[in-house]
Amino acid sequence: MKISALTVLAATLSGTAAFAPTNVAPAHSTTQLSMADSAALAEKTDKELNQMVKKAFPEIPFLERKALNKNSMLAILTEGEVNVSVPSSTKAFPKAVKAFPGALTNQELVSMIDTTLSENGYDSEKTLVACSLCCDEVNRPLETDLASVYTHNFNMGGLAGFPFGGAVAFGAMAAHIPDGGSTLMIYGPHVGVDSKGKVGTVERRGRKNGGSCCGSAVAASGYVASVLAGDAEEAEIPDEPIAAQQAYVGDMLLPYAERLEEAKDKMVELPYALYDAQSEMVERIVKASAGGVTDGKIAVLGGIQINTPEGFSDYFLPKSFKLYNNKGKVVEDDLLSKDE
Repeated sequence: MKISALTVLAATLSGTAAFAPTNVAPAHSTTQLSMADSAALAEKTDKELNQMVKKAFPEIPFLERKALNKNSMLAILTEGEVNVSVPSSTKAFPKAVKAFPGALTNQELVSMIDTTLSENGYDSEKTLVACSLCCDEVNRPLETDLASVYTHNFNMGGLAGFPFGGAVAFGAMAAHIPDGGSTLMIYGPHVGVDSKGKVGTVERRGRKNGGSCCGSAVAASGYVASVLAGDAEEAEIPDEPIAAQQAYVGDMLLPYAERLEEAKDKMVELPYALYDAQSEMVERIVKASAGGVTDGKIAVLGGIQINTPEGFSDYFLPKSFKLYNNKGKVVEDDLLSKDE
C-alpha cells in the first residue's frame, strides 16, 4: 500500500485523517518530505509515533502496530509504504469459544486491556506486567502479545498457574515498576481445546497426537477424585521441594472435589475450579504486598487461558478485572462491565 508521504506527515502532525483508500496512490505521491519535517518526526516519542501510524494506517492489526520499533514507524510515516500481513496466530478457532463462551482471542484481550487501563490513567510505558500463568510452554504466546504493548513481564506463576512466587515475588516485582508507574497482574489456569473440540487436550508443536492440557491440573483432578472416592488418603505436602508444587495444586483443588464429580464435563469445569482457588490466593497476595507499589495502581485480571492447535490464536476468558490502590483496597470492582 502506498500513499503520499507528505499527506501522511501533514495528517498525522495536524491530527486530520485525510488518507487515500488502500492500494490507491494519490496525486503528487512523489512529493518529498523536507529535512525539517523529518526532523520533527524523529523528535516524537514512540507512543506519539504509534498513534500517528494508527491514524494513518488503521488497517494495521493492533498487535502488529504495537510491535513496531521507532525506526520502522519513521520509515512508514516518511515513505508512506507498509506491507501489512496478519500472522497465523490471529486466526480464529471457534471451537474454543463454543467450549468457553465469552472467550477473547489474545489480540482482542490485549486491545481490551490497553483500552481499559488507559481509561484508568495507566501509561503503557510505565506499566509492569506480572503474569501468574502455568509454566507450560503453550502459554508463552500471551506473554509475547502483552510484551508488544508493555515490554517483558515479571513471572510469578508455577504449575497450573498458581502464583507460587507469592507475596515475596509480588514485592520484588513492585520494586521494579518504573517511577510513577503501575502494575497489571494477570493470572489463571489454562486448558486445551484440540482440533476436534475436545477439552483438556491439545495438539502440541511437532507432536502428532494431543496430550493433557493442563497436565498438572488433570493429574490433580485425578488425585482429588481418588480422595473423594475413598481410594486414597490426603497426601501430606512433601519436604522434598522438587515435588512440592504439584502437591500444593492437589491440596488446593481438594475443596472442589464434589463440584468436579458432579460436573457435566469435568474437563470443562476443572479450569473454573482452579480459577476460584487461585483467586483466593491472589487476593491474599495483593492485600499483603500492595504497599510495595509506591505511588501507582494495581490492576488484577483473572480468567482462564485457552490453548488451541498450532496455527490458531489462543484465547482468554476474562472472569474478573479489579483495580486496587497501593493499600490493597479495591477501588474498581468490575472493570469488565465498564468495557462493555
